[in-house]
Amino acid sequence: MNTARVRTAGRRVLAALAGVALAAVALTGCGAQSGTTGPRFQLSENPSPVWQPVGIRIVALPPGQQVTIHAALRPGGIWTSQAVYAVPADGVVDLARDVPLEAPFTGADGMGLFWTMRSTTGEAATSDVMWGGSSFSVDLQASVGGRPVAETRVQRTGLSLLSPAQAVFDDGITGDYFQPTSSAEGVRPGIIVFDGTDPGEQSGVLTAATLAALGFPTLDLSTYGSVGKPAPLHSLPAETFLTALGWLRSQPGVDGQRIFTFGTSRGAQLALWAAAAYPGTVYGAIAPGGTTGLICPSPVPSPAVTVDGAWVPCTTGTHDAVPAAVLDIERIPGPVVLGCAGRDEELTNGCAWLDAAASKRPPREGDSYLRAPDATHLFYLPPYTPLLLPEPPAAQPTERAREALWADILTALTAPSSVPGH
Repeated sequence: MNTARVRTAGRRVLAALAGVALAAVALTGCGAQSGTTGPRFQLSENPSPVWQPVGIRIVALPPGQQVTIHAALRPGGIWTSQAVYAVPADGVVDLARDVPLEAPFTGADGMGLFWTMRSTTGEAATSDVMWGGSSFSVDLQASVGGRPVAETRVQRTGLSLLSPAQAVFDDGITGDYFQPTSSAEGVRPGIIVFDGTDPGEQSGVLTAATLAALGFPTLDLSTYGSVGKPAPLHSLPAETFLTALGWLRSQPGVDGQRIFTFGTSRGAQLALWAAAAYPGTVYGAIAPGGTTGLICPSPVPSPAVTVDGAWVPCTTGTHDAVPAAVLDIERIPGPVVLGCAGRDEELTNGCAWLDAAASKRPPREGDSYLRAPDATHLFYLPPYTPLLLPEPPAAQPTERAREALWADILTALTAPSSVPGH
């Protein structure tokens, strides 16, 4: 069966990433009434990991009425969201199933109250520590006719508890290693994340921690050396990557035959180059939000990659998104995950680069080429929080793209290998 996917981001079942079984919801909230016969919240799990969705229902509501559900982030409660639902005949409102009458999002969305949270002070959601690394709680309150009838507290477990980092300063490489703390037996695919490739954007730590939380040993590689170096040259020596590759393959629990490279934005090209250049030791590549060809750094021409000090051929500028400019990604033995945003404010022709890649490497089994026509550049961040989401109307399609992309990433990482020797 061919599992290659070329698709456009749209609605997905939120449980696809987490495997949440909503049929087994457990009571974790308390209602305004005593006992368990009145209106009350039911959650699929509590606490729940910040990188996974949580199923939320309110049961025993008065049919035919409207219920307002208010969400407030603790501590402080300065981040809030709210939605109004019509109560059906069975008295159950399921946020993943039911379409709200009024909400800052459209359609049924089990996590809509979370990623649409906005600060009452106008503060932007820019902290990956607050919205990923740290644990937090969201208070939910259900009101009917202006009167509170049920409330609960949703506890979200942060990445720092379940995927702690270990600093790496070995053999000339600098980075952070995130080793899964789960009790899963056997070896798992290892991942090298190219971090520090975009000025002012350090999304690699969040990405690496999320991958480790999902069960995959991940090295967040400081691509151009230690942070704080004066005027670093934005060229990657192949020897640095190979050292990082050897280091990761030597770690306990890492499947040395299934190493993935991961890069976003300007790091996407490095992930594709590394996987294409070393197909004997790199299995697959995850490279959303960037070019599929190797672009020379600007404004002063310099190599994007060197091998033994020699330039690897690269293209000047991102304008010529043609198959001839695409890296030899057909050499990559395992899955390739690509993605583009139709409203990318940083790489306006990102989908042209994806199309050129698809022309050179038509989707194979395990590949995923995601097109998100209404999303913006940071569609590759993990979903379910307001972190760096654009303003409406682009917020919802960008969140949808995040959900879809990370489901594709998980699929690629967990799929059995169809390549001999891997």
